[in-house]
Amino acid sequence: MKKLLIGIIALSAIVTSCSQASNGEHNEEIANAQHDAHHDNIDMNSTYTFMSISTAKPGKLDDLVRIASEPSELMDEHLDGLIARQVSVDTSRNSVVVWVAFDNKETLYNHLETEQGKKEHGDQAEMDSIIETFTMYDLSPQSQRLIPKH
Repeated sequence: MKKLLIGIIALSAIVTSCSQASNGEHNEEIANAQHDAHHDNIDMNSTYTFMSISTAKPGKLDDLVRIASEPSELMDEHLDGLIARQVSVDTSRNSVVVWVAFDNKETLYNHLETEQGKKEHGDQAEMDSIIETFTMYDLSPQSQRLIPKH
């Protein structure tokens, strides 16, 4: 009787383990399908990229990173046409590069004309006290991949 009880418990553990493994694979399949469906509904092709390279005044690199990051972070919260963004620092050059891909140029420039856009862009006096040099580019993408490979 004891051997039968041990056998039933072992079989129950195996069935439970297989069921959990199957559910885990199923959940992963569902997540992948949802991810694909989400990206199918979004046009991931950018027709405009804003890019800038800024150099900080001495001792102001951390401040430059902060003020360079804020506008795209704020826009990312509410602009559907903002597709991808990145702010990167090159400490050896005391510089920050901002890269933001949009569905089209008008998405950015129309937003910058609004009160919210002007507010999010930042304070000019603060920017002048931090930025040594600033170069901006309005880019037309020629080749791109904006979503991770599966």
